Amino acid sequence: MNDILRALLTAAGILFPVVILIIGVSMIAVKRGEASHGHHEEEESAHVTSAAGGAAAKPAKAAAPVSDEISVPQILGLGVGLFVLTILALLAVSLVAHM
Repeated sequence: MNDILRALLTAAGILFPVVILIIGVSMIAVKRGEASHGHHEEEESAHVTSAAGGAAAKPAKAAAPVSDEISVPQILGLGVGLFVLTILALLAVSLVAHM
């Protein structure tokens, strides 16, 4: 039973920082999304204000597309990368333990 408990503690010790990293990245992504969503609301209110001003008001310019958005393939690539790093770390711990 002692070996099983030690193996579980080792795995938890390696995976815990990965979970913390994933939570941190998720929080940053959500805050970034909230900030960009708030920016779009300001643009929409500017469009409504200019439309309410009548024909004399100038139409608001569309904002340039954001170039640093994270796409689904990038997220999947990061997930696979973290998984591979975790497996390599577990392999390294296993090799050190058996030497």
